[in-house]
Amino acid sequence: MKKYQSLRKKLLVWLVPPLLILILLISTILFRFAVVEQRNAFDNALYDSAYSIYQLINQPEVSVQSLTLPKSQKQFILEDKNDTVFYSVTDANGKLLNGDNDPHLNRRVPMENGVSFRFDEVRGLPVRVVSTLMSINQKGVETPIYIQVAETLHKREALAEQVLIDLIVPQLILVLFTVVIIWFGVERGLQPLFELQNAVSKRSYLDLSEIDLPNVPTEVMILVNSVNSLMRQLEGVLDAQNHFIADAAHQLRTPLAGAQAQLELALSESDPKQHEQLLSKVNESLERLSHTISQLLSLARNQREAVQRLVLSPVDLNELAQDVTTNMVPAAIRKQIDLGFESTTDHAMIIGEANRLKEMIYNLIDNALLYTPAGGKVTVSVKRETGEIVLSVEDNGPGIQKNEREKVFERFYRVMGTGAEGSGLGLAIVKEIAQLHQATVDIADEPKQKGLNIQVSFTENR
Repeated sequence: MKKYQSLRKKLLVWLVPPLLILILLISTILFRFAVVEQRNAFDNALYDSAYSIYQLINQPEVSVQSLTLPKSQKQFILEDKNDTVFYSVTDANGKLLNGDNDPHLNRRVPMENGVSFRFDEVRGLPVRVVSTLMSINQKGVETPIYIQVAETLHKREALAEQVLIDLIVPQLILVLFTVVIIWFGVERGLQPLFELQNAVSKRSYLDLSEIDLPNVPTEVMILVNSVNSLMRQLEGVLDAQNHFIADAAHQLRTPLAGAQAQLELALSESDPKQHEQLLSKVNESLERLSHTISQLLSLARNQREAVQRLVLSPVDLNELAQDVTTNMVPAAIRKQIDLGFESTTDHAMIIGEANRLKEMIYNLIDNALLYTPAGGKVTVSVKRETGEIVLSVEDNGPGIQKNEREKVFERFYRVMGTGAEGSGLGLAIVKEIAQLHQATVDIADEPKQKGLNIQVSFTENR
């Protein structure tokens, strides 16, 4: 049995991972912003330490050669309970004037606007270093000095970890609540589908009435409308099937009853001549019955409601009409009717199904032969007219009154007073096949001519 994936799971798979990625991206950006802001705050404090050292040594009574920092002031500026602070003061030649003697601390680095920050290492410890170039006034002479202060990273790392925790914990809680909300939201959003499933499952196969779910969202209403449309189509198919069965039963009952009655008379008849005549009538009844059954099957096969798949391809209507006309010549000869074919074009290409088109042409010719008296004439023609291919079957029989021309395309309708015995299905089959090919069927109005001219117009395939 084929397994189907839950729509709820699909929605969660589509929604939750992108949400997690988005939250991770936002958390990363926020963490980066927090780290940058934190670094700037610590760098400003580190620069303040360097500037405080500058203020202590920028005094007239302090000599560059004997530059020292008072212990109390040095402790106030440089001591920190979390980090170790190093500093150095050097002259323009790189000579250490005061502070810690470490090559990493005392090396010169490029500066922008007289200040530079960098990560480095002092005495094996990772540090953040600020370097600044300043001038001190010694006896009226401006003397450049370099002040560098380094601080270990304990406070920075501890604060970064705290910021990370402060960001991650709320985000995880947000993810948890979001997943729960999405779960219940999806459950609630799918409720109309469950209602539709429940409404359909409770239906009997005999109940094809429309499903009424007024309080459903637009997306589900589209599905409901589609199901209702399918119900209406199925109801139409079943109605057509029921009508067809009823009509078929009515049409078959009469010839069967007649054949049975004549056969009973033939069995009881002792006169050989009468016996032969009765058997001949039985044969005629069976022939009519066979023709009616063939017509009924053709009608059932070509109803639009029953056609599940129609494969159309380019066909030459001229060739099809000529073939069917040739095959119908023996039947025309038996009825002493002149059956001919005319064409004004070598090729008449349309889009259609060859077998059904042949069936349509056969019914047109058979109908014309049925109602045309002996000595009459039936002409089949194909011509091209302004983007259309027109198939015409014309006879010089009794014709059809204008008030009956629409009715003759209905099932089992027969024109009274013609003396011909037909099933009343030929033109109905023609109409069904024409509609399958998006063609139109018309009866040409030619008052000066006797007979009937039925024309079927197709769109030309160029």
